[in-house]
Amino acid sequence: MGLAMRLPLWFWLAYADVTFWFVTIPAAITLAFAAWYGASWLGGLLWILIAAVVLLTLPYPAAAALAIFQRIDATRHWRTLDAAETIAGLLVPAGSKVRFADKEHSIPVSIELPRVTEIRGLRLTGGLRPWGRWADADKVWGGILAVDQRLDGLPCRAGPYAFDKFGGILFDEAGAIHRCTLATEHELLGLKLPPGTTISRGNERRPWSLLLPANAGVYIPALATTAPPGVTLSIANDGRLVSIGSGHGQTIVVRGVPLSSKTLKLQGEIVASELAGPFAIAGETRPAGTVVAINLTTGNLAVTGK
Repeated sequence: MGLAMRLPLWFWLAYADVTFWFVTIPAAITLAFAAWYGASWLGGLLWILIAAVVLLTLPYPAAAALAIFQRIDATRHWRTLDAAETIAGLLVPAGSKVRFADKEHSIPVSIELPRVTEIRGLRLTGGLRPWGRWADADKVWGGILAVDQRLDGLPCRAGPYAFDKFGGILFDEAGAIHRCTLATEHELLGLKLPPGTTISRGNERRPWSLLLPANAGVYIPALATTAPPGVTLSIANDGRLVSIGSGHGQTIVVRGVPLSSKTLKLQGEIVASELAGPFAIAGETRPAGTVVAINLTTGNLAVTGK
């Protein structure tokens, strides 16, 4: 913001001129016609009109030159492969368009494949993007599966991932899968996950993340209930439910208590969450948003906050 405030007034006038071209161009044309056809009777006003036309149109050649320069300069960051080549550990075919972050072509930021290509056992299409570090893995890439495939024991769905631009599947330099969306029902960590579930792999220190599709829930034995569609389950490496999260706060009923899936956490045998709606506890109706705890062994329900 400080740099913007130090820019000269003429810069901002030129910027406004080009930004609001739909006003300035018609105004310049109108003034030009007035100067041309009124030259015989405008007198000294003629030069004022000509000056206004020049001021209104002058930024456009400069903006066009800048755009051309930027386009030419951007081409120095691209390279089309004449032959198959290994880029960042990926063997990509001839015709691939590689974009680099630097003009020395040492840091690839994207690869556009010319056709369906098998890379590390994955049949990929479209663009590849680096993710950098993902959990404990370095050099993780995102790509789009060309067809449904079973990879690392997971039936992965073809196509892009719904919530970002980096592809539908994440894989590392060893070909291990770190995220994919299920093409078919699959049992994992004691849960029968529906197709459309997006799985992000966990480890001993980091829970797995299971994003359920918008059209199907999943039965959770630990809670003896069904998690609603669209929530994210965090599951420890040993299969323990850690938490359930959702920006929409769908209702999940545990031991007959309507809880919000926005904040549900499980610690041992204790489930803690907010009430999804008014609910009677010990003869007193508590409003939605009241924080409660349920003992899954005894079924006891207690208010822990408001």
